[in-house]
Amino acid sequence: MECTPIKLSPTSLSLFRECPRCFWLHFNKGIRRPTGPFPSLPGGMDKVLKTYFDEYRGTDKLPPIVADKLEGKLLDPFPKTLFYKDDKLKAVLQGKLDEALDYGDGTYAVVDHKTRGYPPKEEIFPAYQWQMDAYAFLMGKNGLPPRDTAYLVYYYPTPGALHNDFPFAVEVKPVRTNPTNAKQAFEAAVKLLRSEMPPPSKTCQYCAWAEVVSNLD
Repeated sequence: MECTPIKLSPTSLSLFRECPRCFWLHFNKGIRRPTGPFPSLPGGMDKVLKTYFDEYRGTDKLPPIVADKLEGKLLDPFPKTLFYKDDKLKAVLQGKLDEALDYGDGTYAVVDHKTRGYPPKEEIFPAYQWQMDAYAFLMGKNGLPPRDTAYLVYYYPTPGALHNDFPFAVEVKPVRTNPTNAKQAFEAAVKLLRSEMPPPSKTCQYCAWAEVVSNLD
């Protein structure tokens, strides 16, 4: 029997690692986790950052807001989408980078923008770690050998005179990546989608909510 091709992304792999049942329901039954109104600020910031960074693409200079925090130059040309196709699994992993660095020695690094309302904590969110692993894996499969470190660039508001432009701080955090983890997760996720629905996760608040509701009289 012919298998239906499966298309996944770094974000969907994060869902798989967080809760296999929610992941299975999302793709196989079209049942998505409940969400509230999506904030427009991050999307607006992403567009502004993209335009700003593109002004320095093709030059040997990094944008001034990160010039003293990162090395190399911006990847040029910049790929719109990275693909990895596994013909044996009949599945595709694809994703869009926020940014990437070219070190001039045949190696590259993933850069991801994160807009927040407060300074980042010391520890890296697991979802961010999983995404960086996946993007590093995709870069390697697209002829861009990744270094073992990616970079999260955090933007968050700071106190100041708001009439002199809204003050934002910029903080860069390195993240050690393991592309092999992403490949293994991709293969496991595809296998799960072609299997029976997994049991509820003991650590998933959505699974816990659904179980409580289902037991109401």
